[in-house]
Amino acid sequence: MTNFNKNIFDFFKNKKSDFYLYLISFFESIIFPIPTDIFLIPKALINKERALKLAIYTTIFSVLGGVAGYMIGHFFYDEIGIQIIEKFNLKDEFNIFSKSINEYGYLFIFVAGFTPIPYKIAAITSGLVDISIVGFIFFSLISRGPRFIAEALLCKFLGKKAEKVIKDYTFLFTILLLVLFIFIIVYKEIL
Repeated sequence: MTNFNKNIFDFFKNKKSDFYLYLISFFESIIFPIPTDIFLIPKALINKERALKLAIYTTIFSVLGGVAGYMIGHFFYDEIGIQIIEKFNLKDEFNIFSKSINEYGYLFIFVAGFTPIPYKIAAITSGLVDISIVGFIFFSLISRGPRFIAEALLCKFLGKKAEKVIKDYTFLFTILLLVLFIFIIVYKEIL
């Protein structure tokens, strides 16, 4: 084992790394550019007996971060929200997401919470267009929760193979979810 790998292993093995995981999951929902999954997966692999608990707390802190993003969009878009969007070069995505959230509301929040679509954009946009905060929280929980719990359970039961399964099938699952989203949109337009 190289010194770097040992240090990474020691970091994720350390109890204090729980705090950092939850802090990252909170800020990833607002400003942090790296997905929480990159930190949850190794933590769950090393702490298989606590993987589900890690996923549940990661979900809670991610949704709390989403609520903070919602508040930024709702109350401070001109002061803070636009700066976050511009800093991460997400202006085009924001415009598309604004239109999508206005048209498809909670369905879009669900898709953004479960897929690699930047959840921070969904959070800020939801606040800006004044979607119900209760609905935002509910759909964030039912999308972020299953995502993180599925990853943690795969780590718990498949061990090191889970990393490969998650890496290999995330894109496919995202495509299937987006196809379902498009199907729902088309179906809604026909009716």
